[in-house]
Amino acid sequence: MSTVITLIKVQEVVNTGILKATPLSSRFDASLLSPWLDIAEKRFLKTFICTDFYNEMIANMNPLPSNYNIDLGPIELKFPTSPSLENLWTQFLLPYLSLSVYYVALPNISLQTGSNGLFFNNTDFSQNAGLDGLKFMQNTQLQNLNDLKPSIINYLCDNAALFPLFCRSGVCIECGCVGCSSGEECTGQVPQSGRDLGIQFY
Repeated sequence: MSTVITLIKVQEVVNTGILKATPLSSRFDASLLSPWLDIAEKRFLKTFICTDFYNEMIANMNPLPSNYNIDLGPIELKFPTSPSLENLWTQFLLPYLSLSVYYVALPNISLQTGSNGLFFNNTDFSQNAGLDGLKFMQNTQLQNLNDLKPSIINYLCDNAALFPLFCRSGVCIECGCVGCSSGEECTGQVPQSGRDLGIQFY
């Protein structure tokens, strides 16, 4: 298991994120996701969330994994002392980071490394989707991430007063907000140019 402190936890990815578990289904192997939490955050979150804001969220988060499904155990809020951070988490960051962890971990879940090289996992009761399936799923999830990111930036720009450590002057200018550098109200409009096409080449 990873010892790096991250916002997203493997239980949150499995239970309330992209890999939702229910009492009637087996849980996803958390050990396959754990090594990729920090990499996913660095690649997809820390590119527009500054260090001070990220550290503020780390300092205020519940040390226990958040849980919003009573069938899986007691309800645990991610930010029990901060309603604004809690709303940011449940509405935006939890689904975004869950997808990002899944995206980063997927090749290492699909392909295993052995003494004879790389191989696909297969079971007696299912058929591995192979490289084409892996590429399709990664491209799909990358497109989802590209679509989610502007909504997070828009929300942060529109509610900058609730998040004083959010570096609006840098991110909002890049995303097309009007008047951020002069302290005026940010429009939070994100242009469509410069978006990742969501294509993986193998």
